[in-house]
Formats: sequence, structure tokens, C-alpha cells
Amino acid sequence: GINAEYGVFVLPGCTDTRLYLVLTGVGMSSALLLLNRGLMLEKSGPGVLLRNFDMVTAYILQVCSFGEPLELLSVCGAGLIFISVAVVTLDKLFFSKLNFNCKF
Repeated sequence: GINAEYGVFVLPGCTDTRLYLVLTGVGMSSALLLLNRGLMLEKSGPGVLLRNFDMVTAYILQVCSFGEPLELLSVCGAGLIFISVAVVTLDKLFFSKLNFNCKF
């Protein structure tokens, strides 16, 4: 990682860690390419919602897998993202199917 004291980039000593870093980069690049391709083929709403929900699941995995302490601001942010995704999804599923022909 980056040495905070000197600001010098140092590669990890273990080859497994280097391999994991490369595979993570390849996996995330592939995911972004597939997301972009999906957004070109379909409406952007569901793709953006899933991308936002990805942040919530990454936070949950970070807390559960790595034992990171919960911070109030992070929990509030993840909760807001989750609520907004849930509201928009419910709106798309239920309310868009109703045909309101009211003219005001």
C-alpha cells in the first residue's frame, strides 16, 4: 500500500495478495463494462438502482467480514440509500402499473 509517513507506494510482499489485487481490478472493470452495456440496452433506472444498492451491500460485507466498527454517519448513509432504493422500486412495481387518468 501507500506508506503514509513517506508517501511512497510499496507493493505487497505476498504474491497471493498481488493476485487478489489484480483479480479485484479485473472483476470490477468487467462489472463496470457490463453495467455500461446493460445501460445502453435497457432503461437506466434499474441499473442505477442496483449500482446504488451495491454500496449498501459492500458496507454490510465490510462490517460483517472485516469486523469494521459501525459509525453512525455511515449507517445513516447506508440506511438512506436503502430506503431510497426501496421506495423507487416499490413505486416502479406497484404505482406505475396503476393508470391514473386524472387531469387537474
